Amino acid sequence: MRPGQRRVHFKKEGDSRRRELVSRLREMGLRAGVWTVRDSDDVRARQLCLSAAASWLQELGATRLAIESCAHQDVRDRQTLATALAKVDEPFTYEHLRPAEDPVLWASDALAWCFGAGGDWRQRIQPMLDAVVRLDQCPDSAKPGNRPSGR
Repeated sequence: MRPGQRRVHFKKEGDSRRRELVSRLREMGLRAGVWTVRDSDDVRARQLCLSAAASWLQELGATRLAIESCAHQDVRDRQTLATALAKVDEPFTYEHLRPAEDPVLWASDALAWCFGAGGDWRQRIQPMLDAVVRLDQCPDSAKPGNRPSGR
């Protein structure tokens, strides 16, 4: 984090600050995808979403993925991504970072919070969402070449 820069943790912000941040993200032209799955096993749900997101990002030609580090999940994340990208000629790079190390993680935190909150918050981020995939309802839509729907 640069000197004078304040880390943003969306759930701790007030509503007016949240509205301001979402507006700024929209002005920046941020684009995003959301993957969800209802599974009582959080580890499995994370692996499914990460694998599907990796396929989509590879199709888009992404060159880098920043993932918020959670020490006990980082090894599994690397295994999941290695499997998802094993047959790709030019896979993107990925790294686990703490939120203070990359502001892009603040943006993903904000979008995830708004999506999860639903209602007006989800409506505010809707224009930024290129993909909303509910893996437990339509797992085939996560495959490369398919434009996810269900927004």
